[in-house]
Amino acid sequence: MTVLAACVTTERFERMMGGYLGVPISELQQHFGYNYIERQLAEGNRAYTWVWKEKGVFPGHETPTTIQTYSSDKGQHVIVIPGTYFPPSVYHTSCEFSFIADKSGKTVSWRAHGNGCAYYSGPGRILAPAGRP
Repeated sequence: MTVLAACVTTERFERMMGGYLGVPISELQQHFGYNYIERQLAEGNRAYTWVWKEKGVFPGHETPTTIQTYSSDKGQHVIVIPGTYFPPSVYHTSCEFSFIADKSGKTVSWRAHGNGCAYYSGPGRILAPAGRP
């Protein structure tokens, strides 16, 4: 089930990004924010790169202790199954995505990488500037 969910979110992300092709880069700047890295490419093209990062902690939890009782010809019996503790776990996800714009400023392609791209749902979360190459 998890694999299927990952495929669905990856497809959704790819559809979202593909929907920006042909759009003026100025609209993407307004949409994703002005905290991007801009690079000059060959043939007058330019790359615009944004980075989305998220980190947090999944809370720990404990399963309850279970007490079972039963009777037999030897009397009453009690079985205690202790609960299990699952500690909190820290997570870090990120997605670095770039749009390539041609000389006229229209987006012609995109690329993305990171462990969080499939879960990136678009602007609305904090976008951190990408690191310098």
